[in-house]
Amino acid sequence: MTTPDIRVRAATEDDAARLAEVHIAAWRATYRGVMTDEYLDGLDVGRAASAWRRNILEPQEGTHHLVVQSGNEVVGFAILGPAAGDSDPGSGQLHAINVHPDNWAQGAGSVLFAAAEQKFIELGYRRAFLWVERGNNRAISFYSHRRWLDDGATLEDTRFNPPVAENRHSRIFSPAR
Repeated sequence: MTTPDIRVRAATEDDAARLAEVHIAAWRATYRGVMTDEYLDGLDVGRAASAWRRNILEPQEGTHHLVVQSGNEVVGFAILGPAAGDSDPGSGQLHAINVHPDNWAQGAGSVLFAAAEQKFIELGYRRAFLWVERGNNRAISFYSHRRWLDDGATLEDTRFNPPVAENRHSRIFSPAR
């Protein structure tokens, strides 16, 4: 068995259409039964690509968009930066991480996640957290194996109907020596 060339880099405007495809495919595979079929089936790659392009070209302050490639194909992304609504400037947030379902369990997610952790450390964050849908056992297992543990905080994401119940997982990074 050969291992594909997997690497992480900063997202560029040229990645927008592929990132939209990855994002929608991952959401449809992950959130079917959590979000309505109508919502998931209505996700539009063209609209999503425009949003990706805008977010890459004009990111919120301190936000970083990473992509993971397997060979020459973008197969996933991570968005990280300052924690939304957290008053601790030492806290970062992994706002999103997704890998195309065709590439699950092939190493790309692990490489991407490690790169995101390294970016948090490079940016000087002492702690980071993410929100995960409370029934997403695949993701919860992935995060837990990387020492991102449920810290007891919960959230009802009311952007969706019905709202999506989420738990916060966090990790404290060891100080650099």
